[in-house]
Amino acid sequence: MEQTVQKNQEAGNAGQEILPPHFRHNFIALLTDYVFFGVAYSFLNPNTVLPAFARTLTALEPLVGMVSTMIAAGWLLPQLLAAAIIGRKPRKKPYLLRAIYIGRPVYFLLAIVIWASLTRHPGWMLAVFLAGIGLFNVLDGIAALAWFDLMAAMIPPTRRGRLIGAGQLIGGLTGIGVGGLVGIILSHPMLPYPTNYAVLFALAGLSLMPSTIALTLLREPERDASPTSTASYSFRSQLREVWRGWPDFRRLVFARWLMGLVGLALPFYILHATEVVGLPEAVVGWFVSAQMVGGIVASVGLGWLSERWGPRAAIWAGASATLLSPLLALLIHLTKGGWISQLYPLVYFCFGITNNTWMMGMFNYLLEIAPEDRRPLFVGLYNTMGGVLVPVSFLGGVLLRLTSYPFLFAVTTAGVAGGLWMSLRLRDSRR
Repeated sequence: MEQTVQKNQEAGNAGQEILPPHFRHNFIALLTDYVFFGVAYSFLNPNTVLPAFARTLTALEPLVGMVSTMIAAGWLLPQLLAAAIIGRKPRKKPYLLRAIYIGRPVYFLLAIVIWASLTRHPGWMLAVFLAGIGLFNVLDGIAALAWFDLMAAMIPPTRRGRLIGAGQLIGGLTGIGVGGLVGIILSHPMLPYPTNYAVLFALAGLSLMPSTIALTLLREPERDASPTSTASYSFRSQLREVWRGWPDFRRLVFARWLMGLVGLALPFYILHATEVVGLPEAVVGWFVSAQMVGGIVASVGLGWLSERWGPRAAIWAGASATLLSPLLALLIHLTKGGWISQLYPLVYFCFGITNNTWMMGMFNYLLEIAPEDRRPLFVGLYNTMGGVLVPVSFLGGVLLRLTSYPFLFAVTTAGVAGGLWMSLRLRDSRR
């Protein structure tokens, strides 16, 4: 430990940036995890593949919207409770590993169930499917709470942009090929339904294995094992202090709530494209690839913005791209398709930018404004308050059932525009 301090002092004296212990090792491990998790995400894209699979089991749009609802509820809601448990612990890695070791095999179990043709009983299959992705995301949400704290401890703010940007760039390039493979798997005559979806779940599970190994190899830095100053008063008091004492935290939450209304229409673009606009079923693969290309553009552009101007600029750029998705879908609908329907992949291209905005912009901003000893508290509160958005996709399905696609897209546009306006009120986190 003394040698590390001495080296850091020498680096500081030489004008070089002081890096945490095991920086290179942990950077590579986190990058490997990020990339392969992104590959698994591409095989089971929640905006295209999962809603398309749910549609084969039910004709009710609200039940299709339950896919996004279960993902959001599972990932967001348990995090505040997890923060109360994990936040005061000096070591976070054991909690990360327990969550991923239990949660990630769920994809293999779903692949087996689908391959065994439980789809012959759509109601049972839908229930097992929703329960499976709900369980996976509950455990992934707990893992994410520990992951963010570890990443912030291992990677200094000036290097986080390049870590996330590199992960999104490599994952995006790989995801383009995965998108093409998804299209082939879903349309190949030798892989009839439901075998095609069983293959996708199995491939997603396999993609998570290198990610799991990389996280297992992380070297967690030593931290003070003594109770922090925040442990001297109640958890509820800490939550109240964060909400009342940090106006930028409140603005960030409100911006997320409003931008999160993009989820109203999110599961239904694929249905609109295939059932209303008339694009072929293989378009699912095109959309996955388009989303990955958007992610690549965002990884470079938002990464540069985040490191050069801070995460606030990345939030602004990402919110602007998010606004374009419902606007473009509305334009395609009102013009009755035609040549402009070929621009539908741009909707998912913007989604790729949106997905990277949550990490590169909002989470980066959150980590920069959060004190080190309260970081799990900030992350847990932020994510749990995001649980307000849990029923959004289900409500979008109800709204679509009662009205029309143009009305759904218009309401989505208005909500995202409000989120962009709120994000403009955020102060610079680096001042």
